[in-house]
Amino acid sequence: MAVRYFMETRLRISGMFIILGLLVEAVCLMWSRPIAFLVLMFVGGALIGFGVLLFLYSLVSGSQHSDNSDRTTGNGS
Repeated sequence: MAVRYFMETRLRISGMFIILGLLVEAVCLMWSRPIAFLVLMFVGGALIGFGVLLFLYSLVSGSQHSDNSDRTTGNGS
């Protein structure tokens, strides 16, 4: 139960990073300065990239935790 809650929390956080990165990129598209491209690439791209990596990590680590819990609650064979 705690593993599922922990995984849901990580998935929500990764979703927030992705949404925040998309918002940064949307603001940069309306901004007509040369620095807007750098902010779009480095800040927006980093937020989206971190969100995707956290999402993938939470999927992989969540499956490892569920496999371990299945082994410990087995019938002893």
